[in-house]
Amino acid sequence: MKQLLHAVDGTLMSGNEESQFQGVSIDSRNVQENQLFICIRGERFDGHDFLAQAAEKKVSGIVVSETEKIPASLLAPVSGNPFIVLVRDTLIALQDLAHFHKKNLHVRVIGVTGTNGKSTTKEMIASVCGAKFKTLKTTGNLNNHIGLPLTLLELRPVHKIAVLEMGMSGLGEISRLAEIAEPNVGVITNISEAHLVRLKTVKNVQKAKGELFQALNERGTAIVNADDPLVLELAQSLRARRITFGIDKPADVRASNIHPIKNSGFDFTVTLPEISFPMHLPFLGYCNIYNALAAVATGYSLGLTPEEITKGLGRCQLMRQRGEVTHHNSMTIINDAYNANPQSMREALGILCRYNCSGRKFFVIGDMLELSDSAQKSHAQLGEEIAKSSIDCLVTVGPLATLAGERAMDSGMKKNQIVLAKTHQEAIDYLAGNAQSGDCLVFKGSRGSAMEKVIQGIIQKKNI
Repeated sequence: MKQLLHAVDGTLMSGNEESQFQGVSIDSRNVQENQLFICIRGERFDGHDFLAQAAEKKVSGIVVSETEKIPASLLAPVSGNPFIVLVRDTLIALQDLAHFHKKNLHVRVIGVTGTNGKSTTKEMIASVCGAKFKTLKTTGNLNNHIGLPLTLLELRPVHKIAVLEMGMSGLGEISRLAEIAEPNVGVITNISEAHLVRLKTVKNVQKAKGELFQALNERGTAIVNADDPLVLELAQSLRARRITFGIDKPADVRASNIHPIKNSGFDFTVTLPEISFPMHLPFLGYCNIYNALAAVATGYSLGLTPEEITKGLGRCQLMRQRGEVTHHNSMTIINDAYNANPQSMREALGILCRYNCSGRKFFVIGDMLELSDSAQKSHAQLGEEIAKSSIDCLVTVGPLATLAGERAMDSGMKKNQIVLAKTHQEAIDYLAGNAQSGDCLVFKGSRGSAMEKVIQGIIQKKNI
């Protein structure tokens, strides 16, 4: 308790200073007995409104910032009541507690960010590190100012590595995450158009992502994509040591002799400063070679051997909706619908074009969101690229995706190859009636486009 009060600069309103707790939760629905419940005020809910429910689950303590919402019964000196700590801001208290907890453990933190591939790279790095060290990683996409501290609070003395994904939508956000986590290693996968509603320009995206490198001290390590000029520029004036990775440019960790394996990834050679070794990557998408190289470079920076790195990557499983491949009634469905921006949309198109199937190739896309003033231009450019590709059919859902379809038509793609669906259901109806055995369908769109609904609808409608 005394450590808690110190960590969050709190005042004990009721309860015993000798009280203890085991674990932290911000969700009254799944908080466990003996945990600490922190009342976070979010966009839709305020934890202060669920104090009674948390107390019913026999939490050890509660952290609040709004005293008027505390039921009088919880302030009474009654056996079984949780202790209550008052702070100025419960979100800052959560973050400060996570920082305090991390500083009291001997753990190396790896921060991962980038416009594309950060979740996949996080998974790969965690798998590589897990070959030698007990490793904690960000669960799912808990990569923000709430999710990251909750992940840090899961650390136990047994953990030696924490791999933390760091997301952002504006300047200063990654800087704050880095203050909380104090990364020893920083990985920036790449930088391109995204989050432009707030950031406006790619140069600002670069600045925001670069906050991770700026947070590294002289004992830290920056893992740098040598083939991305915006990432490489960020690494020019760092206190930390640099380890570069790439394919086209000279790099400390480099892939060469790249051979696509039919519908099952790539074989290539990894070259480190001292040694070269073969690697098989069982994931579609040329971009995943870069993600793997970032993981190899991170493992190399931590002293892992090629055998440990290869073993770790071999055990990696990608998260759902990130190039997820399933087969239904001899049709191939590639679900890459978790999110989208211009670069990742091009990667998805490339996956479809390279996929070897006996039937037709369907590109099913939703809107790319958060592109601000460049939204129409980016969708038009996408349409031009689709028209030049080898796909057989384009299905669009949403007003911006429709622009891509119209530009594809203007750029020479035949009208009967393009379906401009106004709703998910229209796309479902068309695909359920036209996609056949041997066909390959790739689904891509921003999170708000929810293109997985089309996948689910096709499967239900065709019962495939």
